[in-house]
Amino acid sequence: MTWNLSGDILFSFHTLDIFAALVGEVLAPIGGEKAVNADRERNSKKRESLGRIFRLLRILLINEYTRQEIFERLPDYYNSEGEGDATRRTDRMFERDIKVLQEQGFVIKKRKARGHPTRYSLVKGSGPAVPSPFNEEEVDILALLYNLFIDPTASYKHPHTGVLLLPAAEASHHPFAADILGLIKKLAASLPPDQLKHFEERIKRPSIHLNLTTAADYLPYRASIDLIEKAILNRQQIGFNYTSVRSKQESVVHQHIDPYYIIYLDGHFYLIGYSNTHSKFLEYRIDRIQAESLEMLNNTIDTVRQRHTMEFSYWIDGEIAKHGLSQRWLRQTTVREEVFIDSQGQEKRRVLVRAKAHNEWRVIQQLLKYGDQAELVEPAHLREHMRQAVIRMMSFYEKKDTP
Repeated sequence: MTWNLSGDILFSFHTLDIFAALVGEVLAPIGGEKAVNADRERNSKKRESLGRIFRLLRILLINEYTRQEIFERLPDYYNSEGEGDATRRTDRMFERDIKVLQEQGFVIKKRKARGHPTRYSLVKGSGPAVPSPFNEEEVDILALLYNLFIDPTASYKHPHTGVLLLPAAEASHHPFAADILGLIKKLAASLPPDQLKHFEERIKRPSIHLNLTTAADYLPYRASIDLIEKAILNRQQIGFNYTSVRSKQESVVHQHIDPYYIIYLDGHFYLIGYSNTHSKFLEYRIDRIQAESLEMLNNTIDTVRQRHTMEFSYWIDGEIAKHGLSQRWLRQTTVREEVFIDSQGQEKRRVLVRAKAHNEWRVIQQLLKYGDQAELVEPAHLREHMRQAVIRMMSFYEKKDTP
């Protein structure tokens, strides 16, 4: 966690703890040596001095000021209204505070022009050396998180050096990329020079890509996502106009939708919501919700309702299942294994799998990815949907005319 003191200077809370301890040691002689009350008084004075010095540090971080301007900005700590001894005491206190900062490694710049009072400022980057809160493996993880939003397929090699050039992470169409990258940069800015160099090298030449780039530009829909999230947290229904690929209409009105959560799947963001009109759960792609039509309604959602799951079975090629099946479903179990003779007269092995999922359409799409290595068995109606899909695909390749 970090605290931004001046807009471009970052101090970790760990830094402040060390600074407080260091200054506390310098200020230890303040006060008497008389029993408990004296200790309490001394500790109180130390805390007051530490608070004053820390606020002086913040002032010096922000800009360049004269002594009088600093006094005016910190009137509770430096009394500049008195005369004689009072003024001298304030000046001595200020000079002691400057000395304390210098002893802790802060470089105080003093600029004096002829005929003008001295102006004080802090040299940025100076201060006590602080151990990094991260080890090398954690810096690697930080770089890995940064590269979540870089698409390696959009990279190219330099024509002369052959070095792989990656697209800028900031160019991502991911709606949360800017906020997440901003936070990572703030964390990286607090790293010591050697770790910062290591971080920058890893984001320039990553060896592992966990690609979270989106298949469409979702930046314009960040406001829609935020509004839907607010409705989910407030347990309120929403309404909107939706454009479906399969619909012949330009858009369809969807009212009284119970929003439950948003998921990121196959490069797209989907709202999982229950349509009280159609009495079923639906998946709404966020970029197909017309932003100007999206609104929160006064009706509250059903917080008890559970999303329905459907069970299905399919055969999968034995070679694919030999080393374990991918966990692509909510739940899956191996029912049995059998040997059969295929259409080419070859002996093959296949495994019957029973699984559960939420969405029938996604079951078909996923099994189609296996090509002729998988066969949907049941339920019967879903098998028929798959058969019709395969027939349509076959018809494309039976045409003799090619473009």
